[in-house]
Amino acid sequence: MKSEVRARTDYLLHCSGCHGQDGTGKPTAGIPRFTDQVGYFLKLPEGRAFLMQVPGLLSANMSDARAAAVVTWMIKEFAGPSMPEKLEVYTAEEAKRYKAERPADIMGRRNEIYAKLLAQGITIE
Repeated sequence: MKSEVRARTDYLLHCSGCHGQDGTGKPTAGIPRFTDQVGYFLKLPEGRAFLMQVPGLLSANMSDARAAAVVTWMIKEFAGPSMPEKLEVYTAEEAKRYKAERPADIMGRRNEIYAKLLAQGITIE
């Protein structure tokens, strides 16, 4: 299976149940949308790590290479105007490291990232 097709399939199987097939999420239920804003997470080292540490991705039991591929695909697919000028794709080694460093309070970490982005004038919905 071609890697981009596999990454999209992995997204549909493991992420779209909460974030939607189109990346719109459910902001009123606390599930952020990816569309037009997921790229902002890459402005912060902890934001980059966070995308690899979310519960749905960790519970999917994917290899590090597949986890890296699905998060990279998701950013390319949904970032829109939030896409960084130069996207550094995730590597399997990076995925392994970030997954092992998962914070105990993932929601608290998300709120910290939101606050740092807000200080830069970026609001995440």
